[in-house]
Amino acid sequence: MIKRILAIHDLSGFGSSSLMAVIPIMHRYGIQTSVLPTALLSTNTCYPDFRYLDTTSFISDILVHYKELARPFNAIYSGFLGSPAQVDILLKELDKLSTADTLAMIDPVMADDGKLYKCYDESMIHALRRLISRADIISPNFTEACFLADWDVKATYTDTELEKLCKLLQEKGPKNVIITSVPTGSPDNSRVLYYHPEKGLKSFNSEYIPTFYPGTGDVFSSLILAQNLNGVSLEAAISSAISFIYKAISYSIQHGEDAREGVLLEQLLWQ
Repeated sequence: MIKRILAIHDLSGFGSSSLMAVIPIMHRYGIQTSVLPTALLSTNTCYPDFRYLDTTSFISDILVHYKELARPFNAIYSGFLGSPAQVDILLKELDKLSTADTLAMIDPVMADDGKLYKCYDESMIHALRRLISRADIISPNFTEACFLADWDVKATYTDTELEKLCKLLQEKGPKNVIITSVPTGSPDNSRVLYYHPEKGLKSFNSEYIPTFYPGTGDVFSSLILAQNLNGVSLEAAISSAISFIYKAISYSIQHGEDAREGVLLEQLLWQ
């Protein structure tokens, strides 16, 4: 049976991020993708003067229609949400689109480098704390994980402290916690952490390339979900996604494209 997901992300018309990254990855893995666009943007936010359309007023209607179609989703995958109001809508409606077998993955997009994105205030932290309570898998970056757990964003934590951080997040509801961009104290690498209460804490090293490509978090989470839906363990999917991100960034640097467009995703997905 063909698998189907509901991807709840923004749609940027230019650049390999958000839904423009999610859709080709799911296509590559044979997964049908229905979308719920949480915002429409002319480009991703790395470009000046981008145009932005809030879709909050339309989201409820889309969800009602999807419920009327009575097509079950194998997974519901949430990324960028425009406001706490959108979180409220999802909390109210998502159970109507889920079965006991529906996997819920939430990438709580809201912050990086120790600070919230400009479009948010602290109310978004509180809203996403409520949303992750419904998740099977969450994939925050290190800053987002600290905000969700009400921790200070420090340069380094001990492994014992990091395990405590993961436990705090897991106790809020999600069964599996994946944290990206965890600092190691070295400028040459970072870590990805995976925590499950029965498996404990597992750490994956990731060589750091000193550059920035928007959408790599979307690519990372999408690869993990797509592979997991196809029977790959989360540990193996994380390792594979780390390798792909490193290869994609290296390849994109070599080909000299504008980094604001994101990595050269299409050229690599089919290799």
